[in-house]
Amino acid sequence: MTTFLEVVEALIASREHCAGSLGRIQFWVDQFGPIPITEISEDDVDKALEALVARGKLKPGINGKPAKPTGEPLAGSTINRFISTLAGIFKYARRVRALPRSHTPPTRGIEKAPEPVDPDKYFRPEEVDDLIKVARVVDQKWRKMSALIVLGFHTGLRVGNLLNLKWQEIDLEARTASVAVTKNGSPHIAPLTDRCIEELSRLRRGHPNELVFASYRNDGPFSYRTLWDKVCKEAGFEGRTFHWLRHGCGSALATAGVSQAQIMQVMGHRTLVASARYMHSNVNDRQAVVGRVFK
Repeated sequence: MTTFLEVVEALIASREHCAGSLGRIQFWVDQFGPIPITEISEDDVDKALEALVARGKLKPGINGKPAKPTGEPLAGSTINRFISTLAGIFKYARRVRALPRSHTPPTRGIEKAPEPVDPDKYFRPEEVDDLIKVARVVDQKWRKMSALIVLGFHTGLRVGNLLNLKWQEIDLEARTASVAVTKNGSPHIAPLTDRCIEELSRLRRGHPNELVFASYRNDGPFSYRTLWDKVCKEAGFEGRTFHWLRHGCGSALATAGVSQAQIMQVMGHRTLVASARYMHSNVNDRQAVVGRVFK
C-alpha cells in the first residue's frame, strides 16, 4: 500500500512549494508519514489538529536548530491553511491513482477554524431593509432578488445552497427549507421565518423539481452577481458580497442573545467552534443592548 509519505514525496517532486507550504506539509508528514494513505481517517485528522492547536505558534530555529513553541495560539486562518494543505495532498493522491477517484478524503467533514468576522463585514438588519427596498425597484425582470436577500439573511444559508434549492425542498406548512448537502458535507434543514414565507409565497411556484431561483434564460440557477452588485451600489454598499448576509444572520442572532449552541443549529455548523465567530458585537451594538435593557 502507498504510504502518506510516498504520496507527499511525489507531490513535492512534481512542482515547487513555498517555505510556508513545505512547513505545513512537514507537519502532516510528522503525523501520518508511514501510515498507508487509505487508512487515515477523519478522527486521525481531528487528533492531529488538536495537537497542532496545542502546539501553537513556532519560533523559527537559528543555525539549524529546531523551531520552538512561542506559547501563542495559532490564528484560525493559519489552522485553515493546514487543513487546505492536507486536502491538497489527498486531491493529488486521487489524481495519481494512489487513491480511487471515489475516495472521500478525511478532510471533507472537518469544520474550518473560526476566522473572526470583521465588525464592518456583516449586514445589520436596517441595512438589509435598505437592500430589499432597492432590490424591489432594480429587479423588475427577475423579481426574485428581494426573496433571495431575505432568505440569505433570515436562514444564514450560503448563496450556492439557496440558488440550488428546488420547490420540492421548500415546505411552507412545516416552514422549512431542506438542503441535501452543505459545505461541510452534511444535510441541513433551515427554519423559515414569516418574512421568508411571505417572500416565497410571492414567487411563481414551479414544478417540484424546478429551482426556486431559476434563471429566466435556461434551466440553471440565476446568475445573480451582476444584479447583486447593482443593488449594493444603489443602496450604498458597493463592494460587499452576498456572504455578508450569512455573517449578518449569525451576528444578529448573537446580538439578540441567542445561545452559541442555537446559532450552531440555525447556521448548520457541525461544531460550536465555528459558531463562536459570531459571539461578538461592536461598541454601538453593546450600547444599543444596554439601552434597551436599562431604560
